[in-house]
Amino acid sequence: MQQQPSSFWNRIAFWNIQYWQLLAVVGLYLSGWLLYYLALQLTSEFGGGFLLQTGLNYFAKAICTLPVYWLIFYRLHDWSLQKRILLHLVTCPLYIMVWLQLYHFLCDLFGEGYMWGAAMWWDVYIPFLFYVLQFGIFHLYDYYIRFRKQEQKQILLQQAALQSEITALKAQIQPHFLYNTLNSISAAVPRELEHVREMIARLGDTFRFALAASQEEWIGLREELQFIRTYLELEKGRFREKLTFSIQADKNALAYRVPPMLLQPLVENAIKHGVGPSLWPVEIRIEVQTTNDHLNFRISDTGIGWDKNALAGGGIGLRNTRKRIAQQFGSDLHLTDNQPSGAVVTFSIPLTQLPKGIHESTDH
Repeated sequence: MQQQPSSFWNRIAFWNIQYWQLLAVVGLYLSGWLLYYLALQLTSEFGGGFLLQTGLNYFAKAICTLPVYWLIFYRLHDWSLQKRILLHLVTCPLYIMVWLQLYHFLCDLFGEGYMWGAAMWWDVYIPFLFYVLQFGIFHLYDYYIRFRKQEQKQILLQQAALQSEITALKAQIQPHFLYNTLNSISAAVPRELEHVREMIARLGDTFRFALAASQEEWIGLREELQFIRTYLELEKGRFREKLTFSIQADKNALAYRVPPMLLQPLVENAIKHGVGPSLWPVEIRIEVQTTNDHLNFRISDTGIGWDKNALAGGGIGLRNTRKRIAQQFGSDLHLTDNQPSGAVVTFSIPLTQLPKGIHESTDH
């Protein structure tokens, strides 16, 4: 949950840096400049001067800090904290070397003196301390921001879970009335219409699964795919020869558990956009594979294709599914054209974010 900028100082200046943050860094440099200047004034036997010299010192530090900050906090922002800290073993000595050359160049340009010989070690030691101080502050603040974002993400997930719980409680209001009604309808169907009985039975199965799933955070991938199979069988009773389908999942994938009702909105949209308007038979394929430490989902159809804006707009189920995988796994849905016709929806979930269930080997 990100708040809109409320003033000029909350706006982005560059590299995701807000103006108030930039002002704070300028304050850090001015403080360092002032303290260094006062230290030289109080300890130097020559007395006086040093204002321009110390100003050039910290100006050169600021110039050399920019590329290091860009690399570690902007370009490599997705790297882990450990990797970025190790990178300082390379950037710190480079920073000191480049700063030293730039500082000496500026002093020569403005006619200011600087330390030589053994005294130059102070021009290595002090920039090293300042480098550690400033980037230590930057890393602490970056960690704080990441922690706050994670907290906000948890709040959103808790709100979503609460809403799901409320929805589940609503769904439990007299569910047996619905099942008993379906049984009564099934009993009234003549024997010669056995396919209608089967459709009613599958409809009852989908309702039972939806009700049970609304009370669970995770279910086995096998159960999710079995539900999709029942749902497609129900739709096949409607479309008959116009609809065929296949479901495939590798054995490694079946070892994992997923959020319930994850695939149904995507399959429903494949039927709505692919099968419904099509004038020819359409095949829907659901494929689940594990590759590169991810669980990869692919839902394809051979229909007339989806509207290119389907993912951006879409129905409630499609929007909720997209929002759900984005908030819970940081993933997104991708819509591409199928060949020779139809559409393909894909998304991936990191295996590290999925719990494991009982490994079974039955094919789908």
